Amino acid sequence: MSYTFEAVIKNKLGIHARIAALLVKTVNKYDAEAYIVFHGDKVNVKHLIDVISLSITQNSVVEINIYGTEAAQCSEESQQLIENSFGEMP
Repeated sequence: MSYTFEAVIKNKLGIHARIAALLVKTVNKYDAEAYIVFHGDKVNVKHLIDVISLSITQNSVVEINIYGTEAAQCSEESQQLIENSFGEMP
């Protein structure tokens, strides 16, 4: 099973280290592989440094691709995390 969604990063500082770590932690809870695509670069969400290296800024649109047996649950939680600005003020 696979899921793909686009999301707008609303956080003032974009995806910085703490936020990237939250995303990595969320994806690692599931039997799933997740990739984030930004400006043509695709990285594995389970690799913190790779996610940070994308330099995703506020109001950027990213694509998230999730595959695996628990892709639905992983996708749902990841979308919710992003939509809620990772628990930060946008």
